[in-house]
Amino acid sequence: MAGALTISRSLLDIFNTIETEGDINSKVKHVLENELVRRLNRYELTVRNLEKKYELSFKEFKKKGIVEKKGYSYDVENDLWEWESSLDGIKTVKTEIKRLRTI
Repeated sequence: MAGALTISRSLLDIFNTIETEGDINSKVKHVLENELVRRLNRYELTVRNLEKKYELSFKEFKKKGIVEKKGYSYDVENDLWEWESSLDGIKTVKTEIKRLRTI
């Protein structure tokens, strides 16, 4: 059971200025969905850029041991971390979008 939620009048005024249609729940849902889609786009762009940079999928990148072959350079290890976290982010955000759309 949800309890009472308190939000400052100033924040609520700004929120109502940018989201003019619907009740507070539909407004919050709309803003959350927009943010999730923005994050999804950012993660997908990162994955596409790394696939283009290495001309490999993430799975192939790991299978071929590119990090080792590049001498464990900071840049390549950082790309690996960013790639992996972006793929995880895509899964997480897609799950949350589906969940949000059922509310």
